[in-house]
Amino acid sequence: GWDATAIDRVAAMIEATEHRATDASALDSAEPLPTDTAVLLDADLAVLGADPAGYSTYAAGVRGEYRHLSDEEWRVGRSAVLEGFLRRPSIYLTDTATALWERRARANLTAELAELEV
Repeated sequence: GWDATAIDRVAAMIEATEHRATDASALDSAEPLPTDTAVLLDADLAVLGADPAGYSTYAAGVRGEYRHLSDEEWRVGRSAVLEGFLRRPSIYLTDTATALWERRARANLTAELAELEV
C-alpha cells in the first residue's frame, strides 16, 4: 500500500548499502546524502568499528561469503575494498558514528590489510 515515491526512496536506501563509493574522490563528487540514508549507511558499517574479536568474526564471515574466490583473488579484491575505505576522509558519514567508531574501524581495517599482505 505504499506510494511509488516511498518505495523508490526505500529502494535507493537499500541500494546505497552496496557502498560503491568507497574512495574519497567518489564521495567528494557525490551529492550530499539524505540524513536517513547516511544514518543507515553508518549503521551498516558499524561492524567495522567493533572490538578486534568481533571484527575478526565479521571478516571471517565475509571471507566465507567469497569462498568461491582463490586466496589470491580474495587478497586482491579485499585489499582494494579496505584501501578504499581507508582513503576516505572519514569512513562514516555522521558525526555520531565517526565519534563512536572511526578510530577502531581504521585500526581494524589496517590490521586486516596487513594480514592480507603477508
